[in-house]
Formats: sequence, C-alpha cells, structure tokens
Amino acid sequence: MKKAFTALILAAALIAFALSSAVPSEGLKTVIAFDASHRQSPKGLELLADMTRAYYRVLIVSTDEDLARIPNTTLALFNEVRRGGLNDFNLRDVDILLIGQPEALPSPEEVQAVKRWFNQPNRALWIAGDSDYPAQGSEKAQQSMNMVLEALGSSIRIDYISAEEYTENCGGAPYRVAGVIDPSPEVKFLAEGLQHYRVLFHGPGALYVISGGKPVNPVKQPELKPKNVYIVARTTDNSKIVENQPPEKGGLPPVYYDPLDDKVNKGPFPLMLIETFPNNRVIVASSETMYGGYQHMIITEYYKKPLDGPKFVQNLLTYLVSTVSQPLVVTQTLTQTVTQTTTKLETLTATTTQTVTEQVGVSTSIAALIAIIALIIGVAATYLIRR
Repeated sequence: MKKAFTALILAAALIAFALSSAVPSEGLKTVIAFDASHRQSPKGLELLADMTRAYYRVLIVSTDEDLARIPNTTLALFNEVRRGGLNDFNLRDVDILLIGQPEALPSPEEVQAVKRWFNQPNRALWIAGDSDYPAQGSEKAQQSMNMVLEALGSSIRIDYISAEEYTENCGGAPYRVAGVIDPSPEVKFLAEGLQHYRVLFHGPGALYVISGGKPVNPVKQPELKPKNVYIVARTTDNSKIVENQPPEKGGLPPVYYDPLDDKVNKGPFPLMLIETFPNNRVIVASSETMYGGYQHMIITEYYKKPLDGPKFVQNLLTYLVSTVSQPLVVTQTLTQTVTQTTTKLETLTATTTQTVTEQVGVSTSIAALIAIIALIIGVAATYLIRR
C-alpha cells in the first residue's frame, strides 16, 4: 500500500515538474522577450526593462558580441539572457516578443521559428520598423518587418519610404514626427491617461494593409481595412511621402506610397496598427521603434515638444499582457439532427443538421493544474481511508 501511494505521489510530482519546466523559475509570470540579436541599439532597453519589472524579462542575443554593446546596468535588469537568436528553444516559454528596429535581417530559420511560436495560443508580438532614410545604411528594418509579418499571415506591411510631418513635429524638422495617438474605438483604452496625445516617431516609414489583394491606407480608407485591424497612431493631413533611397541610389522601390502619385502621397498615414487573431493572439506593428534606432519613443519631450511616450508605451504593454493572460476558451461543436414530417398525398421525411457551439473548458494549463490537484487529493483520501 505504501509503495502504491509513493508511486502515485511521484507521478503527480513528475507531471507538475513537466508543467513547471515550461514557465520561468519565478512561477507563472508573463514572459517578455526583448530581441537584441539583430544589431539593435540598446537605447531605451533599460526603460522598457524597468517598466516591465512585474514580469519575467528575457534578453535574446545572437552571440556575446551583442552583449558587448549593452551596458552592464541594462543587462542587470533582465532575469535571463539567451544566446542563439530567435529559435524554438529561446522562444519556448515566451508570451510577448518585442522586436525593436533591427539593423540585420533575420534568417529564414528565425522567421519560421517566430511563426511556430506565434501560431500557439496566447501570443503577442510588437515589431518595429523605420524609414528609408540611410541612417542605418539600408532598408533592412522594413525588410525584416515585412518578412515576419508576411510569414505570420498578417495583412500589415511597411513601405520603403519615409513619412514626413509638417504640422505635428519636434523642433520644426518634418522627419521628427509627433505621432497623433488616435486609436480606433475598439482600442480606445490605449489613450487613457495621456495629456498630449503625441508620441515621438523619429524618422518613421508608413504602414499600409493588404485588403482584397491590394494595398490600402486604412486611415484614409477605413471602410476597406480588415475588420481585425485597428489604428493606433497616425500623421496629420499635413504630411507627405518622401523617398530618400530611390532605386537609382540602391534603395527599394515603394510598393504603394509612390511619392510621385498625388492620390497616395498625401497624409494622413498610419504609424502604428494592431491586428488581432484567434486564440488570444495579437500583432502590434509600428513604423518606428520602442527601443534602439536614433531615438526611441519612450520620452516625455523632444526639442521642447511635450509627448506621452512612457504612459502610452505602458498602456500598450498592459494591453499585451492582458491579451496573453486571458484563459483560452475551448469550444466543442455538437451536431443535432432535427426531423420534420410533412404529409401531402405521401409522407416525406426531411432531415436538417444544425451546429451548436458551446464553451466546454478553460485553458489547457489551468485544466492540467486542476487535474494534478484532484489527483493528489484523491490519492491522499484513499490512503487515509485504508489506514
């Protein structure tokens, strides 16, 4: 009897250990990963890490060369450093992945690893791009962003141009865009607590969406945007498209926002979009970066222009954590057969089938924990009864 009791307790412990190995050692905390494996600048990393102290913070690098660019005071703010880039092992328990403005392209293997990660329930990705201004020497940030978005089945893209703002900017420079925080009604809470409704997008590109197989500006044509895409930030009407690296200078041609086409080259333009997916998954795409780049968006003032950077980013991170923390609703489809008999000279039997969907459970992890607790209680009760 004692051997059986010991075996059952050991089995329960092994199951609990298997589940716990998929979460950080500090317990069932949200895991936020920051990508620093694609030559990102460390600017703003310390602010984001400090802002997310309530969660388990992972820094993903490629090699120790990446670590050499990051100050020790910033490294100390992370719970864990993982080497090897964006692979299955490094993403194994990540809930939220932040990819700041990269200066190197991801490999095809990394893109597929991000796809496998995102295809699981309760996942959030915030990915940032750039303009085609040659500060980083190329348009790799836009290319990287489009590679990942396309692989994930997103309808959002970033064009290979620059968006310049002539009314809402910092210090009079049109490339220092003070993005207007003007969320769609479904995500209006992202503007809560803001004072100025402006956030720095320093040298941004412009986003667009693929709708019906064609590119669309969702700010100017909201009726054409996919229903699961929401606007977060935009430029004003007094903005336009500029091409800093045309093909003759080695750049990529614009896909949609042709600076010579008056139908598309005038604002407003989307600077940040959100796209939601089934099973508590979400993508945030921004045309400038939350860390890295020339100047990140987590600031309260730039060239004497008052901004809401920290509060806005905090609101967005809170939303991402809330999304990945929601219980996964499991549905079961039941088929009911309804038979009706009509008499008219002869008896005819018509059978119709209707589908009923009902909620039958909660998330797998919660169900597993409940099962373990029930097992331990049952075993203990059996042992006490038979003593």
